[in-house]
Amino acid sequence: MSTLTSAFAALPEDDPRVERLIADAAAASTELEHAWPGDVLAWAAANIPRFAVTSSFGADSAVLLHLLSTTAPRTPVLFLDTGLHFAETITFRRSLADRLGLDVVDVRPQRTVAEQAQDLGDRLWERDPDRCCALRKTVPLRQAMGAFDGWASGVRRSQTPERAGTPIVEARRHDGRFVVKVAPLARWSDGDVATYLEVNELPRHPLVDDGYASIGCAPCTARTAPGADPRAGRWAAFEAKTECGIHLEGDDPTTPAG
Repeated sequence: MSTLTSAFAALPEDDPRVERLIADAAAASTELEHAWPGDVLAWAAANIPRFAVTSSFGADSAVLLHLLSTTAPRTPVLFLDTGLHFAETITFRRSLADRLGLDVVDVRPQRTVAEQAQDLGDRLWERDPDRCCALRKTVPLRQAMGAFDGWASGVRRSQTPERAGTPIVEARRHDGRFVVKVAPLARWSDGDVATYLEVNELPRHPLVDDGYASIGCAPCTARTAPGADPRAGRWAAFEAKTECGIHLEGDDPTTPAG
């Protein structure tokens, strides 16, 4: 397992050490490519000085969070509370955090949903979903990540074409800094996830049994037909949109916070 330790703190993007950080992260990714996800999390918690995990508390979120609870349970878990989640998601977030003993930090947008509607018009997600995602997800995460040197998420290569090349570890630009992003589950298939849930008797999001294969904000999430792409119900009215933006290269919103 990688023993690189000194180069994994976040750096300003104009820092001359950035090139070394990128190279070291790539080397660690190669070394950890076939590691058990729990070992990847343990490595990240030990080698990234200020480390966090992000979770949507979505369909299969219990997998990454259970792994975290058994390897680095004191790691803060950032939950983007957009104000638009299903009630079931908020209930699931609370019950799973209690069950696993997690330190969950709710990250909220600057505006409430009502304030956003007053300033930008009602139901922005129907007119400009990219801007809504930026204001309610990308900008809040960008601001929260100012306190951290890196983070891990449950992104997997099999989920979308945009995620197919996800490395286990990478140094990437994020709001004027280079931070370390870790994807412990990148190599896992849907079958691997299902097996882990079953073996460890972990719950899926309660809406999975109601036909929701992938779960985000309520206005932008629909049920999926049996056999359909699990993410087909996300932003179903916008054919070209498959991501909220927080996992895309750069992680910077395309629209300003104001």
